[in-house]
Amino acid sequence: MPPAPQGRVWIHCPDPRRLGVVAALDRALAGAAETGPDAPRLLVTTPPEAPHMALPERIDRTAPPGEARGSVQAFLAQWQPDLLVWLTGNLRGVLLAEAVRQGLPCILAEAATSALSLEARGWRPGARKSALSSFGRALAVDGTAAARLRRAGIPAQAVEVTGPLDDGPAALPCREDDRLEMSRMVGNRPCWLVSGANLRELDLVLAAHRQACKRAHRLLLILAPAKASDTAAFDTRLRASGLQTASREAGEEIGETTEVYLADGPEELGLWYRLAPVTLIGGTLGRGPEAPMRDPLEAAALGSAIIAGTHAGAHETGFRRLDAAGALRWVRTPSDLGYAVESLLAPDRAATLARAGWEASTAGAEATQRLATLIEETLAR
Repeated sequence: MPPAPQGRVWIHCPDPRRLGVVAALDRALAGAAETGPDAPRLLVTTPPEAPHMALPERIDRTAPPGEARGSVQAFLAQWQPDLLVWLTGNLRGVLLAEAVRQGLPCILAEAATSALSLEARGWRPGARKSALSSFGRALAVDGTAAARLRRAGIPAQAVEVTGPLDDGPAALPCREDDRLEMSRMVGNRPCWLVSGANLRELDLVLAAHRQACKRAHRLLLILAPAKASDTAAFDTRLRASGLQTASREAGEEIGETTEVYLADGPEELGLWYRLAPVTLIGGTLGRGPEAPMRDPLEAAALGSAIIAGTHAGAHETGFRRLDAAGALRWVRTPSDLGYAVESLLAPDRAATLARAGWEASTAGAEATQRLATLIEETLAR
């Protein structure tokens, strides 16, 4: 496949919870281009009050223009996009009309029934149909949304049903020789992981581990701190707890009597997710977090069953997706955590959750690839 044409793609994302879609789309475009520099550069706009979410450095992020025509014109002159992709709803008539007037191709992506809604300001009779007529192509999440888009005036041949877009994170890497070495150390011992562990939750985690050890006395806990700078503090508290602790930073191996293994930090999570069949997402117990919470979909994508408290942080969408798929074990009290770990020590139960999690975390990849292809085709014209 030839490299994707270069250009700037403006993605307007009214719902900041869908920013993961932008990162997934960037990966799809870069992969299709074979070499990163040939991929189009993305510009994403979100409401100014939207919470921060880390995006790849090559993606520009800014606030959208105001609704006044002059504001839109100034924005287009500054950024000079070659294509506009509108995610979900909250359509803005003046913005879309000016984009079309300047010859900017427009695609409506992940169009649900709510995609037919307009922002309240400046509403007038016929405004919704006028706004929707701006889109040369529309990718709908289901048949109901597609039918409504056609009834609203988008030509039938311009509407496709693709399902929701992928908003999962990229698969974390892992060195195969490290995985083989750690697998040898762990052997057939049951183990569980705390991903993005923070010091405020440590006592709860250790209490749950002691409880679960009553059922599986050889159970191993792997702690991956949210911040590498906290590793020394974790080491001090773990050794004071009386639990047999080994530290990766100190070059210590997992022995037969090791009860807790302290990882260096978040850098090797791809390794630990592949090793541990069960993962607690740190920060979800409500005793923190001290650093950004890990995305639960990154663990699910690598086959680890997920346990989480009720504090979802910035990853509410990911947790809801896993919950809807039956791929998540919620814990509401500290004592629930120990019971959840005990329950998932049964390989069949952990495998059931892990499979559902993998399916949920990878859903939407085909739809995202279709949008990437449509972007390439549009830029090539």
